[in-house]
Amino acid sequence: MSSVSNYVLRGARALAVLALVPVASSVAGAQGLPSAKDLIAKWAKETNADSWKGHKSSRMKAAFDLPAMGMSANMEVVTIFPNQMASKIDIPGMGEMRQGFDGAVAWATNPMQGPSVLTGPQLDQAKEDNNPDNYSRITPAITASETMEKTTLGGQECYKVKHTWKSGKVSFDCFSLADGTIVWSQAKSVTPMGEVEVTTTYAGYKDWGGVKRATTTTVEQMGQQIVITVQGFEWDTVDAKELELPAEIKALTEKK
Repeated sequence: MSSVSNYVLRGARALAVLALVPVASSVAGAQGLPSAKDLIAKWAKETNADSWKGHKSSRMKAAFDLPAMGMSANMEVVTIFPNQMASKIDIPGMGEMRQGFDGAVAWATNPMQGPSVLTGPQLDQAKEDNNPDNYSRITPAITASETMEKTTLGGQECYKVKHTWKSGKVSFDCFSLADGTIVWSQAKSVTPMGEVEVTTTYAGYKDWGGVKRATTTTVEQMGQQIVITVQGFEWDTVDAKELELPAEIKALTEKK
């Protein structure tokens, strides 16, 4: 959870059938640690991760803060299930930073760099990021999960789990001992400057219309910190027109 496209909070993601739970290492049991399978199942149940299946779309509004720069902005993310997303961050004095994925085309536009269509690894990442199955961690996209250790991350005692993805990516989650929620995550993200390590902490979980999600998400990469504070979450209020490709992005796709 890089470029702004990797900071946005996605809508509730799916709980797939239990048969698809990633294989957990037997080492965890030998060390007296809970299996990754059990931790993931508890997380998915605790957050009601498959609640998106009963809806057509979601809308999230949040505050987007860059503490080091003293900058704050309004943020909105809209999703049409299963895999369309568009986000907008309105930065005072600068303008809008927008990005999206319509199921085939991943794009971004901002006042500093203009419009761009994402290709190669960035497109692959957009497809992975916008797969609603992946929120639950019960997904064919993850080929194996292993409980590594009991530790303290994100300010809480938690069990650190390593995930190996079909794409080749490796990521980590830390599941709270207290309630099973994910309090810390880490993964490498693809950016125009190459891969960068992104660390995310989650706090203030609450029920948002039947899905439990963090109220505050803090993202750190390359010495920078972004804080996203959810202010509202709604189901089924998104119009398909809100996810149409902007004219400047359409123009770029027509040149290809």
